[in-house]
Amino acid sequence: MPAKEILIWPDPRLLKVSEPVTKVDDGIRALVQDLKDTMLAVGDSAGLAAPQIGVLKRLFLVNIPPEHNDGNGTNGTEVFINPEFITKEGSFSWEEGCLSIPDLRGTVTRHMRVVMKYLDLEGNEREVEAFDYFAGCLQHENDHLNGKLWIDYQGPQRKDMVRKKMQKLTGKKWA
Repeated sequence: MPAKEILIWPDPRLLKVSEPVTKVDDGIRALVQDLKDTMLAVGDSAGLAAPQIGVLKRLFLVNIPPEHNDGNGTNGTEVFINPEFITKEGSFSWEEGCLSIPDLRGTVTRHMRVVMKYLDLEGNEREVEAFDYFAGCLQHENDHLNGKLWIDYQGPQRKDMVRKKMQKLTGKKWA
């Protein structure tokens, strides 16, 4: 399937809370394929959430090569459906980027260690423990499902500057 358009912040669709997936079926598998195709087309991406392509479902993909996170990464592109954190510990600050805010980054404080339960693509309940970069990526992608992006952790001046850059980039005016 062809890659989907990635929504650019502050598109109002990115600011909405996503609905839970009620059944892992062919429609969800097609959505996952759309996300994979889009990630592949974009190239350098650690993850992509369904709301970023305009689908308000609680689902995201993450692909963190284990060698880039001391063995604490994914085994190829992994699917996380209806994720829910059950443990969050510690904190670290890092620079985040996002496909929905292209070419810009912002400092965000995240939990150092998380445990998250979720459904896999077969509808099986799973649990993952993640540290450092992988933990940050899970939190970043999960934020998308709640209508939140890294820019929401920034001050009003930075937010206004980024809004103006995104409006210039897209040619669209958002409030």
